[in-house]
Amino acid sequence: MSLRSWGEPPWRRSSFDAIASLPDACDVAIIGGGLTGASAAWHLASRGVKAVLFEADRIASGASGRTGGLVLEGLAYGPRPGADDCVPQLRRLVDELALDCGLYLPGCWEIVHETLDGRLLPWRDAGSAISILNTVPGGIVEPAALTLGLAAAARRAGAKLFEHAPVKRINRGRSPIVEVAGRRVSCAQVVVALNGWTAALIPIPEMVSALTYALVTAPLEQTTLKALGLAERIPFYTADTPYLWGRVCDDGAIVFGAGLTYGSPAEMEATAITQTEPQAILDGLEKRIRGLHPALARVPITSRWAGPIAFRKGAIPVLARLPEAPNVLVAAAYAGHGVAFSVHAGRLMAAAIIDNATLPPWGAIARDANQS
Repeated sequence: MSLRSWGEPPWRRSSFDAIASLPDACDVAIIGGGLTGASAAWHLASRGVKAVLFEADRIASGASGRTGGLVLEGLAYGPRPGADDCVPQLRRLVDELALDCGLYLPGCWEIVHETLDGRLLPWRDAGSAISILNTVPGGIVEPAALTLGLAAAARRAGAKLFEHAPVKRINRGRSPIVEVAGRRVSCAQVVVALNGWTAALIPIPEMVSALTYALVTAPLEQTTLKALGLAERIPFYTADTPYLWGRVCDDGAIVFGAGLTYGSPAEMEATAITQTEPQAILDGLEKRIRGLHPALARVPITSRWAGPIAFRKGAIPVLARLPEAPNVLVAAAYAGHGVAFSVHAGRLMAAAIIDNATLPPWGAIARDANQS
């Protein structure tokens, strides 16, 4: 599987050295090399569990390497017990592992299309004024660097990581078997951390996959960022519609994102940003950005790309054991709110496996979800 047809985000990345051969067995098989999978691998391996991670493409090639890197507290559908300390936990983990990932936590603006005294930004979006409604906890991170840093830490702790190793099937039972690259790997438990690709292995009721779109400008001078109201580099997202989010990168470039196209995992993989609908979304986004402020009217756009995302009804994430196969754990559908939460989810998965900790009830899966 190659995701190059989705364009290339601006984030730094690297690959891992190939491991000679797949193991015959492990304690925990982790499927998916994004933030959840890398976090689970680290939290398991650091406590002596023999964890093996399988990634179909490259580590951080999916949602975790294509997100804009907005760090937000809690969940998209609001604060819930068990998901209310994600940002401080991420800060502590980044410090503990000395990860070079550009974590910056000045807060995040919720912006709206209306005039609020003293809170106006110098923007016009489709003719509407833009104001800052709230500043919520959070900030930004370089997402691929965070994912790759966690994966490298997991490998140092003893986890085995395999890139270009797509899992074709999970044979569930008392001792699950993961079918990957023509091999059968037995394990005690499985963590499915595939987000938008979850349905390719496990059907989850009321869960849908999509591609979301973004672009990045050329680097801007600090004086230009100041004119745009972004000198403090505080990220933002709209609390109303039309939806828009954005953040400033370390080099002064600005990432903006908006737009969705829905489809199955296979349909998403077959999508290219040069196709009619994705191209129209990106063209519309670029036109919209150029109209926000005169300083953006002629700025070069250096990259346009898409990335996978997943939703469940009510924007409630999946974070649970399969009801009829409790040694298979699933995390997915963060609804665009998953940078900090996905790292937290990996920790919760590890605690469920090692300590038999109970996962939050709001993340449960309907009992017929694992019938296939």
